[in-house]
Amino acid sequence: MRFSVIGDEDTVVGFRFAGVAGATVGNREEAGRALAAAVERGDTVLIIPERVADWVREDIDRIRFGTAFPLIVEVPGREGPISESPSLFRLIREAVGIKF
Repeated sequence: MRFSVIGDEDTVVGFRFAGVAGATVGNREEAGRALAAAVERGDTVLIIPERVADWVREDIDRIRFGTAFPLIVEVPGREGPISESPSLFRLIREAVGIKF
């Protein structure tokens, strides 16, 4: 399994301490290029802060609903969670129909 992170510098550095490679991005274009590169490399799990994910929402949705991999996990950024974002448990419940 190949993990990677796409996000701001703090997020990428934090995950590097855990052994996860990543790409630091600062705008929509950089995020789009990093996402495309991760898909092309065959990364299995992509970790992306919510704010960065919002920049490339259309691409993420296309990947989520069009391919089995990569699994894209959105995490809260250093500013905290975005209140309108659905929780991981809610997404799983809607997709699979299993309650936790």
